[in-house]
Amino acid sequence: MIFYHTTAVPRKPQSFPHPVEQEGGTYSANRRGMNDVTRGFRSLEHTADKAIEAWGPDLRQLFAAAAEGMFSESVSCEGIAEEQEWGIEVEADSLEGLLHAWLGELLWVSERDEAAVCRIEVDKLEEQPCRLRGRGWGGAPPADLPHTGAPVKAVTYHDLRIWQDGSLWRAHVVFDV
Repeated sequence: MIFYHTTAVPRKPQSFPHPVEQEGGTYSANRRGMNDVTRGFRSLEHTADKAIEAWGPDLRQLFAAAAEGMFSESVSCEGIAEEQEWGIEVEADSLEGLLHAWLGELLWVSERDEAAVCRIEVDKLEEQPCRLRGRGWGGAPPADLPHTGAPVKAVTYHDLRIWQDGSLWRAHVVFDV
């Protein structure tokens, strides 16, 4: 069972930092501080679609990093004001299904409101049953803002996986473009 609930709330504008280019791909640390590299993502090469690997010290941070990675594949958040807030709640039968539902709902609200979601927080994540409550902030991209790549059309189940690697949680996600 998947449950979606979203609300949009006007917010005071705020700017966002941008991802950091490093050897081997684009990496982004926590939007609250670029010095915290325990949460982030990187773009992976894929033959026809786009893929990312995300990581975090816990599942909440992992899901937030995966969402930031998904949006970084299409648009740079540099110069986008934080004008809207979306509250999102999802449920699923597994962690992978929960990640798919979370990313899909964020993608849907960004398309519906013609906005880029640039800051993400996961407020609560339960493993049994699999439930997530989180928020996203963003706004309409300026007309002259260049895209970082083809827009993400959908989150796929292809090669979707979540695993623990030492002290970090990791996820691999492929997006249809």
